[in-house]
Amino acid sequence: MTTSAATRRGIDDPGSTSVSVVLLTPVFIVLAFAAWQSALWSHARTEARVAARDTAALVARSNASAASAAAATASVLASDTALRNIDVTITEGGGVVVVTIDADAPGMMAGTSRSVSVTVAVPVEGITEP
Repeated sequence: MTTSAATRRGIDDPGSTSVSVVLLTPVFIVLAFAAWQSALWSHARTEARVAARDTAALVARSNASAASAAAATASVLASDTALRNIDVTITEGGGVVVVTIDADAPGMMAGTSRSVSVTVAVPVEGITEP
């Protein structure tokens, strides 16, 4: 009685596919959750960047009060996003408005939050006499 080369190498083993699936499924699940978490953190950073840019433009181009713009931005971010512990800092000087937003982006599981820090600088625009 002769055995084929495939049987000798274990390719025709009836349980090998099931064992492979059982062993690799947790790896794929962890990778999927890691990718999802990364996307959530990236989205949180994008939300902070957009808010910082809009706030800087409002202060630089519309002569809005820096204190009220910072409070309004923090309020909007707290109510409309998942960001927590939001700190908005606005500095003006040298013809530039700089807005820095520091916040915590929550994770999918407890203890996996990540800090987000975004800084945007916008030049002050105004009409100058010729």
